[in-house]
Amino acid sequence: MLNRPTNSLKKLPSRVRSRMSHHFISPTAILSELDIKEGDTILELGNPTGFFAQAALETVGRPGRVIVAGPNQDSFDRIGHLSDSRQLEKVLLADVLLGRAFEHHAVDWVILTNLLSSSVHPDHFCMSLDNYLKPTSQVILLDWETQPVAGPEASRRVSREAAVRLLTSCGMEFTRALKTPGYHYGLVFKPKSQLN
Repeated sequence: MLNRPTNSLKKLPSRVRSRMSHHFISPTAILSELDIKEGDTILELGNPTGFFAQAALETVGRPGRVIVAGPNQDSFDRIGHLSDSRQLEKVLLADVLLGRAFEHHAVDWVILTNLLSSSVHPDHFCMSLDNYLKPTSQVILLDWETQPVAGPEASRRVSREAAVRLLTSCGMEFTRALKTPGYHYGLVFKPKSQLN
């Protein structure tokens, strides 16, 4: 699971924490690999909600916008500390999937975190993703590797190859892989119209 260290993890010896941290994603490290500009709009979908919110807000700056989609209002408690930010918007995942969360063609970056492995029907998000993308948008997919080291059961995981096929069927073109720690893979996609 993409996760921040909990208080109990902070009690571990530093050498153990250091070794563990090499297996989990750092939002700042991932965003630094992308060409996100000040003023861009980022939509984060997935579980847990708001994992990238703090780093995304810092990256897009005051003219930018970060939209976090959560499964229910309670899920937004995880990002309550960011509620004062005018650049942060919280929307329900159901509204995103129905195409009514916010204006269409407004998003520069979509970050999908653990969406495939946590979804009963991982292809459902594809149906509405196109509503929000600009021709120049990029989609970042971060999900669990298929080996059962940590996280969801192996039968729920989607391989890199299957993830590429799924997003290709959604009208995306795979452009590159991100450097990610041991438990996750990271893939970057663009709308096919960009590449024609």
